Amino acid sequence: VLLPLALSADPRPNFIFFFPDTLRAESFGAYGNKLPVSPNLDKFAAQGTRFEQAHVMHTQCSPSRATMMTGRYMHVLGHRTQIHLIRAYEDNYWRLLKEAGYHVQWYGKNDALSATSFNLSVSGWENDIGYDSGSNAFKFGEAGYWSMLSTGGSTHANSTKNKDYLAVSKAIDFLKSSPPEPFAIFLPTRGAHPPYGAPPEFSDKFPLPEVKEAIKLRPPNLAGKPEYHSFRDGIPHYRNLTYLSDDTFYEIQRTYLQMISYTDWTFGQLLEGLDQAGSGLVDRTAVFFSSDHGDFAGDYHMIEKWPGGADDVLTRVPLVARIPGGLQGHVATGPVQTADIMETMITMAGVNSTWVRFGQSLLPQLLHGTPGDNARFVFSEGGFSFASELFPGGSDHVPDDPRGMYWPRAQEEMNHDGNGSPKWVMVRNLTAKLVYRPRGISELYDLKNDPQELNNLHQNPEHGQLEREMMAVMAEWLVQTGDVPPVRNDHRGPPTYPDALSVQSCTELMEPDPKQPFPYNDLLAVNG
Repeated sequence: VLLPLALSADPRPNFIFFFPDTLRAESFGAYGNKLPVSPNLDKFAAQGTRFEQAHVMHTQCSPSRATMMTGRYMHVLGHRTQIHLIRAYEDNYWRLLKEAGYHVQWYGKNDALSATSFNLSVSGWENDIGYDSGSNAFKFGEAGYWSMLSTGGSTHANSTKNKDYLAVSKAIDFLKSSPPEPFAIFLPTRGAHPPYGAPPEFSDKFPLPEVKEAIKLRPPNLAGKPEYHSFRDGIPHYRNLTYLSDDTFYEIQRTYLQMISYTDWTFGQLLEGLDQAGSGLVDRTAVFFSSDHGDFAGDYHMIEKWPGGADDVLTRVPLVARIPGGLQGHVATGPVQTADIMETMITMAGVNSTWVRFGQSLLPQLLHGTPGDNARFVFSEGGFSFASELFPGGSDHVPDDPRGMYWPRAQEEMNHDGNGSPKWVMVRNLTAKLVYRPRGISELYDLKNDPQELNNLHQNPEHGQLEREMMAVMAEWLVQTGDVPPVRNDHRGPPTYPDALSVQSCTELMEPDPKQPFPYNDLLAVNG
C-alpha cells in the first residue's frame, strides 16, 4: 500500500493510538449525543473516518486488550481474566512493529502484556495514568456507597498531578523532540473508568435537567434479561443500588459524561501538540482513537462494566481514524472489531507475518471510502467457567474487604459456586444480536426494532428461525477460529544431548512463577 508521505529516511507512517478506558460510542457527539461532550473528537471525525459500529472482543480491560493486541479471540488462548496477560511465546501487534524497526513508545497503564512480553514489544514507557475524582459521595453502609459516584476532583485539569494529562504532556514532548521515525505511540489513559468524578473545570458541565432532557436511561430490572440485570440477584442487588432514585443514576450518567469531556479535552491537547511539532510530522502520522469497552453509566440502574455482559453499551466503542492520504468526513457503516485497528497499522507499516490472527485491515474504508462489509458478523466473548478464574477475589482477584469498590462484583461472580458470571459468546450484525450462555440466560435482539435491547426474544417461537441462523453462524466461527498453529516449528526427533533449564528460561516460560504469593489487585490504583 503506497501512501502519500513526505520524503524521509524511512517512508513508513508514524502512529498515535489514543486509547482511553471505558468509553461507549453513544456518549459522543459524533455518535449522536445531543450534549456538547466531545468537540475535539467530533472535529477529528470530520478530518478522517468514523466507524459507526465498532465492537470490542471482550467487555473487561485486560482481556479486551489481549484480544485486540493479538488479533485472537478469547477461546483461542484463554486470556479471560485481569491477571492472565500476553506471554512471551505469543506474538502481538506491538512486537511485530518493534521487530520491524518501529520505536514503540507507551504512556499509561499496561493491563495487557506480561513483563517479558512487554520488553519484547515496547521500546520505552511511562506508567502515568489517572486523575483526581475526589472522595466517595456516600458513606460506608449507605445505599450508594458501591455506586462509585464521587464528589469530583479538586486538582485542576491541566495539572500534571493528573496523570492522564501528564501522559499526554509527555507524548507531546516526545513529538516535539525530533523523535526517531517511524514511531508508534500508545496512550492507554484512564478515560472514563470509575469511580465517577471529573476535575473541577468539568464537574459543573451538563446540568442535570439538560442531561435528563437529552438522554433517556434504559429502564432497570427488565423481564427476560440475564440474572446480572435483576434486582433480586444481579448488579443492583450486590452493589446495593435498588433503593437509589432515578436522579442518582442520571447523576452518574452526568458525571460519566464530564469524564468523557475531560478525556476529549486531553485528546485535543494531543492533536494540538502534533500540529505544533513541525517538520511536517502531522502529515506523516496516522492517528487512531478508540477504547477497550463501554460502561453502564446508570443505564438499567447499573454501573461500570460487567465481564459477564454483552450489552451494546459495553461492546460498542468509538473508533475514529485519520491517516495520511485518507478521506475526510467519511462514515463507515459496516461492523468492525478493535483488532482491525492494529491489523490496519501493520498493513500500513508493510509488516508481513504468517502469525495467524483474525483482524481485518480498515484501509478500504480509510482510503477509498467504502462502507465496509455491511453483512459482516462481529463476535465477542466473556464470563467464566473455572474456579481458578474467579477464586479468590473474583476475576479481578481483589482482597476480601467490603469497603473495596470491587468487592461486590467479586461476590456476585463467585456466587452459585462460581457461576455468577457464566461464559457467553456474542454474534452481532447490523440487524440482530445473539448472546449464547450454556449455563445462563441467553439473549436475542431485533436491533432494527429494539436498538436499546429491551426485549429479549430468546426462545420466542416467532423468532426461532433467526436464532437458528445466528447459532449456525456462531458455530461456524467457533470451528474456524478454534485453534491456531504455533509460530515456531519443532524437530520431531529427540534432542542430541541434555540441556538443563536455566533460571532465566524457567522465568520466561512460567511467568509469573506459580510459587509466588497470590497477587491481589488494587483496581483503583491500577486505573489511576
